[in-house]
Amino acid sequence: MQLTASQLQSKHKTLIDALKRGETVEITYHGQTLGVVHPATPTVNSQEQESAMNEFFGMHRDLGASNVEAELRSIRKGRRSQLSDL
Repeated sequence: MQLTASQLQSKHKTLIDALKRGETVEITYHGQTLGVVHPATPTVNSQEQESAMNEFFGMHRDLGASNVEAELRSIRKGRRSQLSDL
């Protein structure tokens, strides 16, 4: 797909939709190619990332922490979780 620099302001949704479809978009200015926009490629699968986090934070494995996210959430929730605790 090709867009001119002046079209970017009025057709930005077209650019985003093309990137969502996985298309490469070429930006031109006065007929010359100014740049090329490529869709982002995910670097790590979320499942792989979660297993890597669990592996990395394995120092508390003996304490029974099965999931890093659940453990951090329980630590960060604070002392008072209800209004009746006040």
